[in-house]
Amino acid sequence: MSFTHGYAKVNHVHSQEDRALRQLWELADAPSRGPKARWTLRDVADAAVALADENGLEAVSLARVAARLGVVTTALYRYVESKATLIELMVDAAIGDPPAISAPDWRDRCRSWVDALAGAYAAHPWLADVRPTRMPTQPRAYAWIEALVQAIRNDVDADPLRLALLLDSLVRSNASLRASTAHGVPPTWLGEAIADRFPLLAAAAEQDTSDASAELGFAVEAVLRGIR
Repeated sequence: MSFTHGYAKVNHVHSQEDRALRQLWELADAPSRGPKARWTLRDVADAAVALADENGLEAVSLARVAARLGVVTTALYRYVESKATLIELMVDAAIGDPPAISAPDWRDRCRSWVDALAGAYAAHPWLADVRPTRMPTQPRAYAWIEALVQAIRNDVDADPLRLALLLDSLVRSNASLRASTAHGVPPTWLGEAIADRFPLLAAAAEQDTSDASAELGFAVEAVLRGIR
């Protein structure tokens, strides 16, 4: 399914809630009524990102972001209508712009892209806690995919978009692995139970997967070796 599947023929009525997202895409101007806004939409997103970096995604609320910016909570509705929309803005701010990708071999371009995106997830661990409920709404989510497709499309003997989406999913799943290992080791009895009931998986109890970067590297190399 393409990113835009089902949207091209829809006569979408823009809701109050997606006003902030349309501003993010530069499809709408900031509200002009009332006094001049003290902050920009990017300032609001950056303040929320800082809160999540310090205390996790659960620490983010409209009230806490408003307090960080020195305004009352109701004033924040001028910029964003809900926490769900705020999180979408936060994701766009946290992943940032994709880097320039250049290397003689297309596989090295893929590795460079993966390393850069994984770096954004490592810098903002709460990104692993964001559970998408619909297609991406942030321009930078598309910019990252576009950057890799542009970098490899003339060299790879495979669908560059599908490969880019696969590598993106590897980065996101690896971020979840990184977050899970950070929350502690499983109970000792679990390894014994696995070995007893699933003998072919007995080695899993002894396998060290604490190095999330190494696990991501293994997955990426497996994918790249599969491309002719």
